[in-house]
Amino acid sequence: MVTLHTLTNHALQLVLTPNRSMDWNGNLLVLLGASSILLVTAAIFALKGAWLVLPFAGLEIAALAAAMHLTLRKLDCQEVLTLENGVLKLERGKKTPDLYLHFPEQSIRILVDRPSRPMSLPDIDLVALGHCYHLGSFLSRSDRFRLAGVLKNKMHLQVSSHDPYLRTSF
Repeated sequence: MVTLHTLTNHALQLVLTPNRSMDWNGNLLVLLGASSILLVTAAIFALKGAWLVLPFAGLEIAALAAAMHLTLRKLDCQEVLTLENGVLKLERGKKTPDLYLHFPEQSIRILVDRPSRPMSLPDIDLVALGHCYHLGSFLSRSDRFRLAGVLKNKMHLQVSSHDPYLRTSF
């Protein structure tokens, strides 16, 4: 998700977050519903004599809960770009910033690699002071195009397209 906030007349903040269909409370409701259906089914089988189904039902519920927890933990990241008084600040992390960088606006270039195939994802890189930082690796295709547009049109950064076939690696 790409969200642009205007902090002041001279400050813009761009927040990049992955798409999440539900928060933890919504996932708990799904887990509760799936668990109740699974336990009722397992109880019916146990009453008919197939009691060995009960431990496996518990394992299935535990595996589903672990998978939901790991997925939500992975999607609990964000990137924040703040442009204020000619300085771009990049913050990246989960609950608190793990990466905090700031660059002068004149040294920044946004490089958008055009997709090599029609439905491929474009790569968006922030190039500054001799380093390259990949932006929005968790974003969907439409969000990446929106990110490139916001960086160019709203934040007025220098955005240039790049053909991936011309990239040279050593």
